[in-house]
Amino acid sequence: MNIHEQEVIVEASALQSVCSRLYQKVGVAKSDADTIAEMQVLMDLRGVHSHATRAVPRYVRGIINGDINPIPELQVLEDNTASVLLNGDRGLGHLVSVRAMNIAIEKAKSASIGVAVVRNSNHFGAASSHAMRAAEHNMIGFATTNGLGVNVAVHGARSTSIGNNALSFAIPAGEEPPIVLDMACGAAAAGRIGTARLYQEKIPLGWGLDADGNETDDPSKVAAILPAAGPKGSALAIVMDVLCGPLSGGLMGINKHYQPGDAPLEKRVSSHFFFAINIASFTSLAEFKAEIDRQIQMTRRATPRSGFTRVTLPGEIEWELTQERRENGIPLHREPVRELETLADELGVDLPWDRQ
Repeated sequence: MNIHEQEVIVEASALQSVCSRLYQKVGVAKSDADTIAEMQVLMDLRGVHSHATRAVPRYVRGIINGDINPIPELQVLEDNTASVLLNGDRGLGHLVSVRAMNIAIEKAKSASIGVAVVRNSNHFGAASSHAMRAAEHNMIGFATTNGLGVNVAVHGARSTSIGNNALSFAIPAGEEPPIVLDMACGAAAAGRIGTARLYQEKIPLGWGLDADGNETDDPSKVAAILPAAGPKGSALAIVMDVLCGPLSGGLMGINKHYQPGDAPLEKRVSSHFFFAINIASFTSLAEFKAEIDRQIQMTRRATPRSGFTRVTLPGEIEWELTQERRENGIPLHREPVRELETLADELGVDLPWDRQ
Protein backbone atom coordinates (compact mmCIF):
# COMPACT_ATOMS: atom_id res chain seq x y z
CA MET A 1 0.00 0.00 0.00
CA ASN A 2 1.41 3.40 -1.02
CA ILE A 3 0.94 5.99 1.74
CA HIS A 4 1.10 9.74 1.07
CA GLU A 5 3.13 11.73 3.59
CA GLN A 6 -0.03 13.65 4.53
CA GLU A 7 -1.99 10.48 5.27
CA VAL A 8 -2.59 8.32 8.31
CA ILE A 9 -3.85 4.73 8.44
CA VAL A 10 -7.13 4.12 10.29
CA GLU A 11 -8.81 0.75 10.79
CA ALA A 12 -12.26 0.52 9.22
CA SER A 13 -13.92 -0.80 12.39
CA ALA A 14 -12.46 1.99 14.52
CA LEU A 15 -13.51 4.65 12.04
CA GLN A 16 -17.02 3.25 11.82
CA SER A 17 -17.38 3.15 15.60
CA VAL A 18 -16.33 6.78 16.00
CA CYS A 19 -18.63 8.01 13.23
CA SER A 20 -21.61 6.11 14.62
CA ARG A 21 -21.08 7.50 18.11
CA LEU A 22 -20.78 11.04 16.74
CA TYR A 23 -24.17 10.68 15.07
CA GLN A 24 -25.69 9.20 18.20
CA LYS A 25 -24.46 12.18 20.24
CA VAL A 26 -26.65 14.50 18.17
CA GLY A 27 -29.80 12.41 18.38
CA VAL A 28 -29.55 9.80 15.63
CA ALA A 29 -30.84 6.39 16.75
CA LYS A 30 -28.08 3.81 17.20
CA SER A 31 -29.29 1.51 14.44
CA ASP A 32 -29.54 4.42 12.02
CA ALA A 33 -26.17 5.83 13.11
CA ASP A 34 -24.57 2.41 12.57
CA THR A 35 -26.09 2.19 9.08
CA ILE A 36 -24.91 5.64 8.00
CA ALA A 37 -21.43 5.15 9.45
CA GLU A 38 -21.09 1.78 7.71
CA MET A 39 -22.07 3.31 4.36
CA GLN A 40 -19.60 6.17 4.71
CA VAL A 41 -16.74 3.92 5.78
CA LEU A 42 -17.49 1.66 2.81
CA MET A 43 -16.85 4.62 0.53
CA ASP A 44 -13.49 5.24 2.25
CA LEU A 45 -12.71 1.56 1.71
CA ARG A 46 -13.61 1.97 -1.97
CA GLY A 47 -11.40 5.05 -2.27
CA VAL A 48 -14.30 7.47 -2.75
CA HIS A 49 -13.13 9.75 0.06
CA SER A 50 -15.01 12.79 -1.24
CA HIS A 51 -18.31 11.07 -0.34
CA ALA A 52 -17.22 9.20 2.76
CA THR A 53 -16.40 9.98 6.40
CA ARG A 54 -14.91 13.32 5.41
CA ALA A 55 -18.53 14.55 5.34
CA VAL A 56 -19.38 13.43 8.89
CA PRO A 57 -18.55 16.80 10.55
CA ARG A 58 -20.67 18.63 7.97
CA TYR A 59 -23.66 16.35 8.57
CA VAL A 60 -23.31 16.44 12.35
CA ARG A 61 -23.08 20.23 12.39
CA GLY A 62 -26.08 20.35 10.06
CA ILE A 63 -28.04 18.46 12.71
CA ILE A 64 -26.76 20.74 15.47
CA ASN A 65 -27.73 23.83 13.42
CA GLY A 66 -31.22 22.47 12.75
CA ASP A 67 -30.75 22.06 9.00
CA ILE A 68 -30.94 18.25 9.15
CA ASN A 69 -33.52 16.21 11.05
CA PRO A 70 -31.81 13.34 12.96
CA ILE A 71 -35.05 11.37 13.40
CA PRO A 72 -37.04 11.88 10.18
CA GLU A 73 -40.49 10.42 9.75
CA LEU A 74 -40.87 9.67 6.07
CA GLN A 75 -44.28 10.59 4.71
CA VAL A 76 -45.77 8.58 1.86
CA LEU A 77 -47.29 11.11 -0.53
CA GLU A 78 -48.23 8.69 -3.33
CA ASP A 79 -48.18 4.89 -3.20
CA ASN A 80 -48.81 2.68 -6.22
CA THR A 81 -48.07 -0.93 -7.14
CA ALA A 82 -44.60 -0.23 -8.50
CA SER A 83 -43.83 3.28 -7.28
CA VAL A 84 -43.82 5.55 -4.27
CA LEU A 85 -43.32 9.27 -3.67
CA LEU A 86 -41.83 10.16 -0.29
CA ASN A 87 -41.28 13.30 1.75
CA GLY A 88 -37.90 12.82 3.46
CA ASP A 89 -38.69 15.18 6.36
CA ARG A 90 -35.27 16.90 5.95
CA GLY A 91 -33.57 13.74 7.21
CA LEU A 92 -30.00 12.61 6.68
CA GLY A 93 -29.83 11.76 3.00
CA HIS A 94 -28.20 8.38 3.62
CA LEU A 95 -30.96 7.32 6.00
CA VAL A 96 -33.81 8.59 3.84
CA SER A 97 -32.30 6.91 0.78
CA VAL A 98 -31.83 3.54 2.49
CA ARG A 99 -35.51 3.51 3.38
CA ALA A 100 -36.53 4.63 -0.10
CA MET A 101 -34.44 2.03 -1.91
CA ASN A 102 -35.70 -0.67 0.45
CA ILE A 103 -39.25 0.24 -0.57
CA ALA A 104 -38.27 0.10 -4.26
CA ILE A 105 -36.73 -3.35 -3.72
CA GLU A 106 -39.84 -4.66 -1.97
CA LYS A 107 -42.08 -3.36 -4.75
CA ALA A 108 -39.85 -4.95 -7.39
CA LYS A 109 -40.25 -8.35 -5.72
CA SER A 110 -43.94 -8.37 -6.61
CA ALA A 111 -44.21 -5.86 -9.45
CA SER A 112 -40.95 -6.65 -11.33
CA ILE A 113 -39.78 -3.06 -10.95
CA GLY A 114 -39.87 -0.62 -8.07
CA VAL A 115 -39.40 3.15 -8.24
CA ALA A 116 -38.99 5.49 -5.28
CA VAL A 117 -38.88 9.26 -5.69
CA VAL A 118 -37.96 11.46 -2.73
CA ARG A 119 -38.18 15.16 -2.02
CA ASN A 120 -37.22 17.20 1.05
CA SER A 121 -34.05 15.26 1.80
CA ASN A 122 -30.34 16.06 2.12
CA HIS A 123 -27.04 15.04 0.54
CA PHE A 124 -27.16 11.25 0.18
CA GLY A 125 -23.45 10.53 -0.16
CA ALA A 126 -22.24 8.29 -2.97
CA ALA A 127 -24.95 7.19 -5.39
CA SER A 128 -23.38 3.73 -5.63
CA SER A 129 -24.03 3.02 -1.96
CA HIS A 130 -27.75 2.98 -2.78
CA ALA A 131 -27.63 1.27 -6.18
CA MET A 132 -25.51 -1.54 -4.72
CA ARG A 133 -28.22 -2.23 -2.15
CA ALA A 134 -30.48 -3.44 -4.96
CA ALA A 135 -27.69 -5.53 -6.50
CA GLU A 136 -27.32 -7.31 -3.16
CA HIS A 137 -30.93 -8.47 -3.67
CA ASN A 138 -30.21 -9.81 -7.18
CA MET A 139 -31.68 -6.73 -8.84
CA ILE A 140 -30.34 -4.01 -11.09
CA GLY A 141 -30.16 -0.86 -9.01
CA PHE A 142 -30.14 2.78 -10.03
CA ALA A 143 -29.81 5.94 -7.94
CA THR A 144 -29.51 9.60 -8.78
CA THR A 145 -29.86 12.91 -6.96
CA ASN A 146 -29.90 16.64 -7.43
CA GLY A 147 -28.50 19.18 -5.01
CA LEU A 148 -29.18 22.58 -3.58
CA GLY A 149 -28.03 24.58 -6.58
CA VAL A 150 -25.77 24.61 -9.62
CA ASN A 151 -22.02 24.18 -10.03
CA VAL A 152 -21.61 22.87 -13.60
CA ALA A 153 -21.45 24.90 -16.81
CA VAL A 154 -23.57 23.55 -19.65
CA HIS A 155 -21.46 22.63 -22.68
CA GLY A 156 -20.36 25.86 -24.35
CA ALA A 157 -21.19 28.10 -21.37
CA ARG A 158 -18.76 29.88 -19.06
CA SER A 159 -21.01 30.05 -15.99
CA THR A 160 -22.99 27.48 -14.01
CA SER A 161 -26.58 26.50 -14.78
CA ILE A 162 -26.89 22.80 -13.82
CA GLY A 163 -26.00 20.70 -10.81
CA ASN A 164 -23.26 18.07 -10.80
CA ASN A 165 -25.95 15.44 -10.43
CA ALA A 166 -24.54 12.01 -9.57
CA LEU A 167 -25.89 8.72 -10.87
CA SER A 168 -25.12 5.06 -10.31
CA PHE A 169 -26.06 1.70 -11.80
CA ALA A 170 -25.22 -1.53 -9.97
CA ILE A 171 -25.49 -4.87 -11.78
CA PRO A 172 -25.04 -8.17 -9.93
CA ALA A 173 -22.71 -10.82 -11.32
CA GLY A 174 -22.14 -14.46 -10.43
CA GLU A 175 -18.58 -15.34 -9.46
CA GLU A 176 -17.32 -11.87 -10.36
CA PRO A 177 -17.79 -8.62 -8.42
CA PRO A 178 -20.82 -6.54 -9.45
CA ILE A 179 -20.50 -3.97 -12.19
CA VAL A 180 -20.91 -0.59 -10.48
CA LEU A 181 -21.05 2.65 -12.43
CA ASP A 182 -20.86 5.71 -10.17
CA MET A 183 -20.31 9.04 -11.85
CA ALA A 184 -20.95 12.73 -11.66
CA CYS A 185 -22.32 14.42 -14.74
CA GLY A 186 -19.49 16.92 -14.52
CA ALA A 187 -15.94 16.10 -15.54
CA ALA A 188 -15.26 15.46 -11.86
CA ALA A 189 -17.20 15.51 -8.62
CA ALA A 190 -16.82 18.67 -6.60
CA GLY A 191 -15.42 16.48 -3.85
CA ARG A 192 -12.64 15.24 -6.13
CA ILE A 193 -11.66 18.82 -6.88
CA GLY A 194 -11.73 19.42 -3.13
CA THR A 195 -9.45 16.42 -2.65
CA ALA A 196 -6.93 17.89 -5.09
CA ARG A 197 -7.10 21.16 -3.17
CA LEU A 198 -6.54 19.29 0.10
CA TYR A 199 -3.43 17.56 -1.26
CA GLN A 200 -2.27 20.77 -2.98
CA GLU A 201 -2.28 19.04 -6.36
CA LYS A 202 -3.12 20.31 -9.82
CA ILE A 203 -6.25 19.09 -11.59
CA PRO A 204 -6.38 18.11 -15.27
CA LEU A 205 -7.36 20.81 -17.71
CA GLY A 206 -10.91 20.10 -18.77
CA TRP A 207 -12.25 19.73 -15.24
CA GLY A 208 -13.12 23.32 -14.43
CA LEU A 209 -13.29 26.99 -15.36
CA ASP A 210 -12.06 29.94 -13.34
CA ALA A 211 -14.11 33.07 -12.63
CA ASP A 212 -13.19 34.48 -16.05
CA GLY A 213 -14.46 31.40 -17.87
CA ASN A 214 -11.04 30.00 -18.71
CA GLU A 215 -9.91 26.43 -18.08
CA THR A 216 -7.76 26.09 -14.97
CA ASP A 217 -5.61 23.42 -13.38
CA ASP A 218 -5.77 25.12 -9.97
CA PRO A 219 -8.51 23.48 -7.85
CA SER A 220 -8.77 26.56 -5.64
CA LYS A 221 -9.77 28.69 -8.64
CA VAL A 222 -12.55 26.50 -10.02
CA ALA A 223 -15.73 28.58 -10.31
CA ALA A 224 -17.58 26.19 -12.62
CA ILE A 225 -17.13 22.48 -13.27
CA LEU A 226 -17.09 21.45 -16.91
CA PRO A 227 -19.52 18.74 -18.04
CA ALA A 228 -18.27 15.20 -18.63
CA ALA A 229 -17.81 14.50 -22.36
CA GLY A 230 -19.13 17.93 -23.29
CA PRO A 231 -22.78 17.92 -24.42
CA LYS A 232 -23.29 14.34 -23.19
CA GLY A 233 -22.57 15.27 -19.58
CA SER A 234 -24.77 18.35 -19.88
CA ALA A 235 -27.66 16.28 -21.18
CA LEU A 236 -27.28 13.63 -18.49
CA ALA A 237 -27.22 16.28 -15.76
CA ILE A 238 -30.44 17.83 -17.04
CA VAL A 239 -32.21 14.45 -17.25
CA MET A 240 -31.12 13.51 -13.72
CA ASP A 241 -32.36 16.89 -12.49
CA VAL A 242 -35.77 16.21 -14.06
CA LEU A 243 -36.04 12.76 -12.44
CA CYS A 244 -35.26 14.21 -9.02
CA GLY A 245 -36.68 17.73 -9.12
CA PRO A 246 -39.92 18.25 -11.09
CA LEU A 247 -40.87 14.56 -10.90
CA SER A 248 -40.82 14.75 -7.09
CA GLY A 249 -42.80 17.98 -7.10
CA GLY A 250 -39.65 19.99 -6.48
CA LEU A 251 -37.49 22.37 -8.47
CA MET A 252 -34.70 22.06 -11.01
CA GLY A 253 -31.30 22.96 -9.61
CA ILE A 254 -31.08 26.25 -11.47
CA ASN A 255 -34.39 27.43 -10.01
CA LYS A 256 -33.32 26.42 -6.50
CA HIS A 257 -30.21 28.53 -7.03
CA TYR A 258 -31.45 31.61 -8.84
CA GLN A 259 -35.25 31.77 -8.54
CA PRO A 260 -36.46 29.92 -5.45
CA GLY A 261 -39.16 32.54 -5.00
CA ASP A 262 -41.78 31.56 -2.47
CA ALA A 263 -41.30 27.82 -3.01
CA PRO A 264 -41.43 25.94 0.31
CA LEU A 265 -38.18 24.57 1.72
CA GLU A 266 -39.11 20.97 0.89
CA LYS A 267 -39.01 21.85 -2.82
CA ARG A 268 -35.66 23.62 -2.60
CA VAL A 269 -33.52 20.95 -0.90
CA SER A 270 -32.13 17.66 -2.23
CA SER A 271 -34.34 15.21 -4.09
CA HIS A 272 -33.58 11.64 -5.15
CA PHE A 273 -34.73 8.99 -7.62
CA PHE A 274 -34.23 5.23 -7.22
CA PHE A 275 -35.28 2.14 -9.10
CA ALA A 276 -34.79 -1.59 -8.72
CA ILE A 277 -35.37 -4.12 -11.51
CA ASN A 278 -36.11 -7.69 -10.46
CA ILE A 279 -33.99 -9.69 -12.90
CA ALA A 280 -35.84 -12.94 -12.20
CA SER A 281 -39.05 -11.37 -13.51
CA PHE A 282 -37.52 -11.17 -16.98
CA THR A 283 -35.02 -13.99 -17.34
CA SER A 284 -33.23 -16.77 -15.50
CA LEU A 285 -31.16 -15.17 -12.75
CA ALA A 286 -28.46 -17.84 -13.10
CA GLU A 287 -28.19 -17.30 -16.86
CA PHE A 288 -28.13 -13.53 -16.39
CA LYS A 289 -25.27 -13.71 -13.89
CA ALA A 290 -23.34 -16.16 -16.05
CA GLU A 291 -23.60 -13.79 -19.01
CA ILE A 292 -22.42 -10.85 -16.89
CA ASP A 293 -19.47 -12.97 -15.71
CA ARG A 294 -18.55 -13.76 -19.32
CA GLN A 295 -18.69 -10.08 -20.23
CA ILE A 296 -16.42 -9.18 -17.32
CA GLN A 297 -13.91 -11.95 -18.05
CA MET A 298 -13.75 -11.22 -21.78
CA THR A 299 -13.34 -7.50 -21.16
CA ARG A 300 -10.44 -8.14 -18.79
CA ARG A 301 -8.69 -10.15 -21.51
CA ALA A 302 -8.69 -7.17 -23.88
CA THR A 303 -5.20 -5.97 -24.80
CA PRO A 304 -4.33 -2.72 -22.98
CA ARG A 305 -3.36 0.17 -25.22
CA SER A 306 -0.29 2.32 -24.71
CA GLY A 307 -0.25 3.97 -21.28
CA PHE A 308 -2.41 1.30 -19.63
CA THR A 309 -1.30 -1.81 -17.76
CA ARG A 310 -4.70 -3.51 -17.60
CA VAL A 311 -8.35 -3.25 -18.60
CA THR A 312 -10.93 -3.03 -15.81
CA LEU A 313 -14.71 -2.89 -15.44
CA PRO A 314 -16.68 -0.14 -13.68
CA GLY A 315 -16.29 -0.61 -9.92
CA GLU A 316 -13.53 -3.22 -10.20
CA ILE A 317 -10.74 -1.02 -8.84
CA GLU A 318 -12.96 0.05 -5.94
CA TRP A 319 -13.77 -3.60 -5.19
CA GLU A 320 -10.06 -4.45 -5.04
CA LEU A 321 -9.32 -1.45 -2.84
CA THR A 322 -12.02 -2.56 -0.42
CA GLN A 323 -10.46 -6.00 0.05
CA GLU A 324 -6.99 -4.52 0.54
CA ARG A 325 -8.09 -1.82 2.97
CA ARG A 326 -10.20 -4.14 5.09
CA GLU A 327 -7.00 -6.04 5.74
CA ASN A 328 -4.46 -3.21 5.93
CA GLY A 329 -6.46 -0.17 7.04
CA ILE A 330 -7.67 2.97 5.26
CA PRO A 331 -5.27 5.79 4.30
CA LEU A 332 -6.93 9.11 5.16
CA HIS A 333 -5.63 12.64 4.81
CA ARG A 334 -4.63 13.99 8.21
CA GLU A 335 -6.76 17.14 7.97
CA PRO A 336 -10.19 15.40 7.79
CA VAL A 337 -9.04 13.07 10.58
CA ARG A 338 -8.21 16.13 12.70
CA GLU A 339 -11.68 17.51 11.98
CA LEU A 340 -13.20 14.25 13.25
CA GLU A 341 -11.01 14.50 16.34
CA THR A 342 -12.11 18.08 17.01
CA LEU A 343 -15.75 17.09 16.70
CA ALA A 344 -15.18 14.09 18.96
CA ASP A 345 -13.70 16.39 21.61
CA GLU A 346 -16.71 18.71 21.38
CA LEU A 347 -19.19 15.86 21.75
CA GLY A 348 -17.28 13.73 24.24
CA VAL A 349 -16.51 10.75 22.00
CA ASP A 350 -13.39 8.73 22.84
CA LEU A 351 -10.98 7.99 20.00
CA PRO A 352 -9.47 4.53 19.44
CA TRP A 353 -6.39 5.91 17.65
CA ASP A 354 -3.49 8.25 18.39
CA ARG A 355 -4.30 11.88 17.68
CA GLN A 356 -2.96 13.64 14.62
